[in-house]
Amino acid sequence: MKNARLSAVSKAKQTYVSMKATLEQRLREQMFSELSAIQTQVDIAVRYAYDAGEKKSDILRALGTKNYNTVNESLERTSGVVEVVGDDPYDQIFTMADSETVVVSYENHGPSKYSGEASFTVKQLDDGSYLFLSLDPLWSEDFRTRNDVVAVLDGKQDGFYYEELSEWISARA
Repeated sequence: MKNARLSAVSKAKQTYVSMKATLEQRLREQMFSELSAIQTQVDIAVRYAYDAGEKKSDILRALGTKNYNTVNESLERTSGVVEVVGDDPYDQIFTMADSETVVVSYENHGPSKYSGEASFTVKQLDDGSYLFLSLDPLWSEDFRTRNDVVAVLDGKQDGFYYEELSEWISARA
């Protein structure tokens, strides 16, 4: 009986040591992957700043380093990256009718693939967020057709559709 219990202790410890090594390896791989993605964002920001005419010394200060190789290596990693400058694709979806009214036109848009059009009065709240109040009804007169645009934006203050419209309006403020 005693040997069986000691054997169980040994097996449990071996399992612990084995699992610890496996988990540490997974964590290292996950950390490498996530840090690599973040480094890519840094590299792209450096590339855009450099291409916009910023001096390497100013970029170094922004990065918090004095090592010129940091900027040179970053620029090497993004040698084929070019900033795309042009029209905002949301300009085809959102239109300011006047200073307080936005017209939203979706065609298979967003994660729920909504289609439809609605107008909203835009109210900016004290905390800087926005409230969209529909000028169109949620349901058609015969209650057979729901306006999905009204459903996802009227009075909402969260969600995919709210966030993208809020960002678009903030960029124009």
